[in-house]
Amino acid sequence: MPIYEYICLKCGYLRELIIVPGLAYDKNIVCPNCGERMKKKVSPFAYKADRTAERERNIMKLATDYLKDGKVKDAARFLNMAKEYVKTDTIKRASDALNTKLSESQQKG
Repeated sequence: MPIYEYICLKCGYLRELIIVPGLAYDKNIVCPNCGERMKKKVSPFAYKADRTAERERNIMKLATDYLKDGKVKDAARFLNMAKEYVKTDTIKRASDALNTKLSESQQKG
């Protein structure tokens, strides 16, 4: 059974409760301090995917900024470091593609 956090919007009291899914009583949780109805608090785990996507967007924007400034080696170095910390397919593919392009240009020149 999931554990939910509830917060009282009047006094700020926070409590954790085990709620049986599908039962309606989780909408009528009352604060033991002031008697007001409590609101279910959103868990930080719900935002993990959103934060990863946001980090990915920021990384790709910075890499693009490097490339716009003509700093291809800096973009490659940045993406190589980023793919170790933010493990998404987009960052890995961008890093691999940029490294391939750099090695090809070094072989030609």
